[in-house]
Amino acid sequence: MTNTISRRGMLLAASAFAILTAAPSLAQTSDQPVALITGTSSGFGRLMAETFARNKLRVIATMRDASGRNAKPAEELRALNIDVIEIDVTEQASVDRGVAEALALAGHIDILVNNAGVVVPGPAALFPATAFDANIETNSIGALRMFRAVAPQMRERKQGYLIQFSSALGRILDPMLGGYCASKLTAEAAADALAYEEAMFGIEVTIVQPAGAYPTQLQANALRYFDEMAANLPESEKPLLTQFAQHIDHMRKGLVPDATLNPQEIADAVHGLIALERGRRPRRLVVGPFKETVDTLNRAHDEVQSFLIEQSGLAELTKLGLS
Repeated sequence: MTNTISRRGMLLAASAFAILTAAPSLAQTSDQPVALITGTSSGFGRLMAETFARNKLRVIATMRDASGRNAKPAEELRALNIDVIEIDVTEQASVDRGVAEALALAGHIDILVNNAGVVVPGPAALFPATAFDANIETNSIGALRMFRAVAPQMRERKQGYLIQFSSALGRILDPMLGGYCASKLTAEAAADALAYEEAMFGIEVTIVQPAGAYPTQLQANALRYFDEMAANLPESEKPLLTQFAQHIDHMRKGLVPDATLNPQEIADAVHGLIALERGRRPRRLVVGPFKETVDTLNRAHDEVQSFLIEQSGLAELTKLGLS
């Protein structure tokens, strides 16, 4: 999503990076809140793991292939006294095994941050259904797998906090990113449903919507996925790539990270949510240069949704249980 709004320069990013790299590791204690974060090999997940640990949370960082291609980030996180567990959110057995390991390590999980995500771009009518589904499988179904695995012990303890990562593109459609936008809209709908259904058990939900092209590994991975998909198209369909050439060019430009944005501000904003008093955490948090636009859409949605909940007679049932 191309952004023409003027933004902060690189000084903020440089300053945050200096603080990050200089921060000492912290010892874990039994009374620390426990946060499990998915997708921590890079990007927002990595920054949140480090930020939470610096601020006296016990962090369980999860990633795919922690002993293989992600061995280096796993080792670096462990050096900060952060537990690292291998979880692939697209595989139920991996989720079950990883969450069981996390509970064995920490005893309980207070906060689940569903951050793991992918962008598999391309023309919705051209790329294979498996490519479209790859967005849904990781970004929405994978997130639900994680919550279902973590939720029982939250319900039993009558408290818990789900932080579900979405995107401005869960509200605004960008051509060539139909699969990604659909996955984020699906994730938002599921998180809203969970917020209503789990409130009686003392479980809170916040949907985080980064609203800008923050520089992470997501964009480079997206372009790689597209190139692999295009190379594997049947010969009979490859001429369609030429017909979509202008859209593809727009997509490539839109997937260039904005170097003036600092992804640390996302990590800091999410940590700020955790610091808020229970019952006062927002349903949605927008961070980034498109905040005003996305907030406008959120307000319209929330007004209609609140009216429907009131009219349905569910208002009392969906209030947060704080006992």
